Amino acid sequence: MVGILLVHGRSRPLFGPVEMKEQWLVALRGGFEAAGLEVPFADEDVRLPWYGGNLSHLVGGVARAEAERVSLRGDLPRDEREFVAEVVRAVAAELAFTPEQLDRVTDPADAGAREGDWGRVRTVLAAVDAYVPGMSGATVAFVARECFGYLTDARLRQMIDDGVAHAAPASGPVIVLGHSLGALIAYRVLRSHPAARSWDVPLLLTMGAPLGWPPVIRALDRLETRRLPAAVGSWVNVRDPRDAVTAGGVDGTLLPVGTVDEEAGVVNPDDGRHAIEYYLADPLVAGHVAAALER
Repeated sequence: MVGILLVHGRSRPLFGPVEMKEQWLVALRGGFEAAGLEVPFADEDVRLPWYGGNLSHLVGGVARAEAERVSLRGDLPRDEREFVAEVVRAVAAELAFTPEQLDRVTDPADAGAREGDWGRVRTVLAAVDAYVPGMSGATVAFVARECFGYLTDARLRQMIDDGVAHAAPASGPVIVLGHSLGALIAYRVLRSHPAARSWDVPLLLTMGAPLGWPPVIRALDRLETRRLPAAVGSWVNVRDPRDAVTAGGVDGTLLPVGTVDEEAGVVNPDDGRHAIEYYLADPLVAGHVAAALER
C-alpha cells in the first residue's frame, strides 16, 4: 500500500496534530469527491508529523495578534528584517501593485518611505490586505519569518527534519504533500536527510509553497546544491497566483525549467487564498494524488 505523508505549515490557534490531520483528510476526501473519484486510502495510511509547537516563537508567540504586531513593527534582528523585506519586494513585483494603489494604503507615518525602508514593507503588506481578496499581508510576513527561522536555526531545522523523516512509513512507496513552510521542509528532508535516501516517492506535491522567494533560494544554496531529490519520481507544485506566498513558483526559480510540473491555475475562494483546506479540496490535487496512488 502507498502511504501518504502530510507536511504542515503554521498551525492555527488551538490546533494540534489530531485536529490538523482530520482537517487535511476531510479536505482531501472532498477533492476526491469533487473529481468523481473513489477515496483509495484509509486514515491509517496517512501520517502527519507534528512540530507546530516549535514554530510559534519564530513569529513572536502563539497569539496571532502579537505575531502580527511583531511583524508589522519590524522590530527584528537585522538579518531577519532584511530577509522579510526582500520577500515583500518579490511579492510586490509579482502582484504588480501600481504607485496609485500603494499611495492609497500608505499610513501617514510611512509617507515618503523608500525601497528598503520598513515603512515601504508595511505599505506593501497593507496593499496585500486591500487588493488581494482572501490574502493577508500578515500571512506573507508570518511565512517569511518561519522560513528564515527554519533556514538559519540549525538545531531547530534538524529537530523538525528528523521528526518528518522518522514519521514516514518504514517500507513501501510514500506520497509527500507539503503546504506553505511544509513545502520547504518536505523538499529539504527529501533532498538531504539520510533517512530519505531509501524512500520511494512517486509524487511530491507542494501547495502554497514559498520556494520561489529569492532569499529562500539563496539560503538553500548555502545548505546544499539545489536539485530534484533523488527519491522523487514527479514533483507537482500547485498554486493560486493570488496566493502571495507562491510568488515566482518553483519551476525555473528553485529548479531548472522543466523539472517541476507547475499547476498555477488553481483559484481558491476569496476567504482563504493560502488556506490548505482549499488547496486539498481542489479536484486537480485529487487527480494528481489518485494517479500516483494508482502507479
